[in-house]
Amino acid sequence: MKRILAILLALLFLLPACSKEQSAEPVPTEESAGEGEELPETEEPEPLPPIFEDYYTARRALLNLEDLDLPLKYYTPESFDRFKAVRDEIMGQLNTTGEDQARVEEMYRELKAARDGLEYARGDTPRVYIIKDGGVGWGYSPCSVIVVSAESEKYKAVTDQSAEITLRGNSTSGAEKAPYNIRFSERVSLLGMDRGRKWSLLANLYDKTLMRNYVAYTLAGQMGLPYTSQCRFVEVYLNGEYRGSYNLIEPITDGRGRVEIDTENLDFIFEVDMNRNDGSYYFKPKHGQRMKVNKPEKVDSDGRAVLKDFFDLMDEALMTHNMAAYSQYIDVDSFVDFYIHSELTKSIDVYDFSTRYFMKEGKLFAGPVWDYDLSMGNVSETCREDKYYMYCNVRGFGTDSGDSAEGVWMDNYWFHELLKDPAFRLRVRDRFEELFPLFENLYAANEKGPCLLDWILSRYGKSFRRNYDQAPWSELGRYSGLAKNETLPFDEEVEWLRSWFERRVTWFAFYLIDLTEND
Repeated sequence: MKRILAILLALLFLLPACSKEQSAEPVPTEESAGEGEELPETEEPEPLPPIFEDYYTARRALLNLEDLDLPLKYYTPESFDRFKAVRDEIMGQLNTTGEDQARVEEMYRELKAARDGLEYARGDTPRVYIIKDGGVGWGYSPCSVIVVSAESEKYKAVTDQSAEITLRGNSTSGAEKAPYNIRFSERVSLLGMDRGRKWSLLANLYDKTLMRNYVAYTLAGQMGLPYTSQCRFVEVYLNGEYRGSYNLIEPITDGRGRVEIDTENLDFIFEVDMNRNDGSYYFKPKHGQRMKVNKPEKVDSDGRAVLKDFFDLMDEALMTHNMAAYSQYIDVDSFVDFYIHSELTKSIDVYDFSTRYFMKEGKLFAGPVWDYDLSMGNVSETCREDKYYMYCNVRGFGTDSGDSAEGVWMDNYWFHELLKDPAFRLRVRDRFEELFPLFENLYAANEKGPCLLDWILSRYGKSFRRNYDQAPWSELGRYSGLAKNETLPFDEEVEWLRSWFERRVTWFAFYLIDLTEND
């Protein structure tokens, strides 16, 4: 027993010694730092590089962030409240910073992040906001552009503060509701359409229904005409002022997702232009219209020789009225579809201006289609040109019925020769019969679904109403002497167009029967 007690007493004396040995190396503390091994220092974050050259420039930039690009009503209340809270706090601190440039730049970053978080208000129709110092004239000049989808869509807003804008068009460019071309700083996809750097905004001022361009492009796309421009209805705001309903559309140009040609391989885009001269290369095939080369912008001597040889051979082949001969030079399917589309839509300018062709890999294609505000009956019957009288069938011209929905319109130039070939005429009739439900669907519901005019009204009718009620455009105003003489209230204009289409499709169906009766 005494032995056990002795062992326990010995252990009790040993325990403090063991504890001291185990803790002999003290844990470093701030007080002990500097004696013995030094502690690793906590790394300070690298200071951000300055954004501005001095305090005063930074302060001005911070103050500029207070001013929003658009009026308050174009932002969602929730996002504006968040921005306002940050702005008020920062502006309340600004006068306490002295001339501390680093602190002002920190405040700038914070306020810019809040401003970038602003969300644009969305409506039932996509919106295009244009911010521009001064007016928009000829020649590209700087602007900012914001494209916002409709509230029912999920496309991301596109903002470009380094975009450029110019007027576009011929007779329409001088109108109060101006059309525009916009050039973004890089290729962008807008509202789900293919990516591109250049875009156009069509004003549709001369068309009281606002629909003719959209109908023409939609029909061409449904028919499969090559490289038909994608198009969306939008509402345009210029420096915060509502300018009404426009079509946002891909312009006809070369490039991926546009007209995919290789200009280095001597592919071309042409535009019919009867009498203008803008410095481009112009030429006139023997049996065709006078045309200019849109792409490439410069045509060297080799290119001119290629064009002359090609169109000489093509014209010679057309005069045989034999599809086996001329199909070596033209894409027959595109010419058939373009002919049908042009007869049905009946643009006043289809063989004078705006009409496009392109040459790819040694063949000529008809299209893409373009410019339909003066079409589908929207043409003056008193304009003092024979083609206007012919269009409207007045003063002894055409059928002399006074109904513009009647009458042959495309029997001219190359199409005049093509229509002499029974094989081409039969291709046209067969294609028309194949696509007849599509044409009927322009004005009436059928197996294709609700008629196109009614679908457009259901989707964009409120926007069209705002175009006349909130923008400075008169529902009954006649903005061009080239447009039809009588103007009607919007709803009646739509019904007028519906009736015109029904008469036009019916007339063309009977015309094709007569045209091919003896083939």
